[in-house]
Amino acid sequence: MRLKRENELLLLTLNLLENRLLLRVFQQLTAHYRLKPGEIDPKIATAWYSTRGCATAKMSEEETGEWLEHLHTLKSAGLQRLEDWAKQLSRIQLAQGHLSVRVNDAAAFVTALNDHRLMTAARHSLGQEEMDLHSPLQLVKLPLAQQEALMEIHFLAWIIEETLRALEE
Repeated sequence: MRLKRENELLLLTLNLLENRLLLRVFQQLTAHYRLKPGEIDPKIATAWYSTRGCATAKMSEEETGEWLEHLHTLKSAGLQRLEDWAKQLSRIQLAQGHLSVRVNDAAAFVTALNDHRLMTAARHSLGQEEMDLHSPLQLVKLPLAQQEALMEIHFLAWIIEETLRALEE
């Protein structure tokens, strides 16, 4: 994966595997963003729609419900962008593809990638201890599904870092 900025666009160059992974990420996010907080897997809901702050602020049940609806509205507002990005990636058939993201959409792009990281960590019960593993000797001690999830999480973190770097240039 390479990422560079050209004027008001961020251009990602992806190999076929990276392309397919990012396409799946956008498709899964699209499906989950369409669901209301009470309709998604409780593990994911805990990561995306935590109500701990509401409890700390002593918000009523009604206020907490409004807060969750507001968060859901923010997530679902990005559906068209996710669909557009997925459409770009679904056209790629060769060994290398490109994804263009408008600089104005960079915050939504980073947020979406991070939401998928949170969703993946929640699905696979990955905590900070597992997230901090980088040594192959430590990684192989985890179940295969968690190893794969961590590699995906780290790949998305790399894209986020490169996006932020390109925005600073």
